[in-house]
Amino acid sequence: MALNVQTFLTRLGSAALFSAVMLGCMLWHEAAFVLLFALVCFLCLREFIPIVEKIVGIRFQGKEKFSFTGLGMALYLLTISLPIQTCPNVLAQLLSEWMLFYGLGMGIGFLIFFFSGKRTPGSVVLLSGLGYIPLALGLLVQMRFQSLLLPLILVLFIWMNDTMAYLSGSFVGKTPFFPTISPKKTVEGTIGGILFTMVFAAIWGYFVHWFPMWQWIGLALIASLVGTLGDLAESKLKRMAGIKDSGQIMPGHGGALDRFDSLLLAAPVAFLFALFFIQCLPYRVF
Repeated sequence: MALNVQTFLTRLGSAALFSAVMLGCMLWHEAAFVLLFALVCFLCLREFIPIVEKIVGIRFQGKEKFSFTGLGMALYLLTISLPIQTCPNVLAQLLSEWMLFYGLGMGIGFLIFFFSGKRTPGSVVLLSGLGYIPLALGLLVQMRFQSLLLPLILVLFIWMNDTMAYLSGSFVGKTPFFPTISPKKTVEGTIGGILFTMVFAAIWGYFVHWFPMWQWIGLALIASLVGTLGDLAESKLKRMAGIKDSGQIMPGHGGALDRFDSLLLAAPVAFLFALFFIQCLPYRVF
């Protein structure tokens, strides 16, 4: 697969702007982090609806779309409010005290509204997006409550894997990797992305002693392996729906689901890994 310079520059420019905004919100304050991924959750939920409509061949009612989006945001709020983190955190404690039952009540209300009255056939398929999107992003916020470093490292490893897989595949990629799902993805590119991410993690872990080396490698494996599965899962959904991109938010990258597909699968696995194996490590930038 030859490198398309114009496509690469377009992707690079939009990714640079996106990365600056995203990293700014991630590093600034926990509240900014929560709001950032609340917005990401909302955008992903909106993009998920037309994908399911195309897969099942049905147009959902406005009530179903509204209640599904509301239910998803309620689940996000409920997930970030659960007192499941092991590290002391002021914002997490405030959310647990003031938002936990509000999120639960809002979720129950939207669930009742979703199932009340006449529904479009196949509308229940929409609910599959609840575990796929808001639960995953809510657990990412829970990682942030444990330490800013955890979601930051995970996101950087995912970006490293995506970038190096794209470049490796462009220069040396020949063997298709799941061509029925993602025709442009190659075995060489996938392996290149994983190897470069592992090397990057090892170098970072050697010079920066935040965590033991095996935990750096563990996060790199989750980002590259599980993140790749997340990319393939979203590609499969788009292939079933017969579309190229989930949206048009970022030139060269598509929509929010296209940008965060790897994170949606990697975040829950990384959260469990951090919960059981990684110590509390408070860290602030600003």
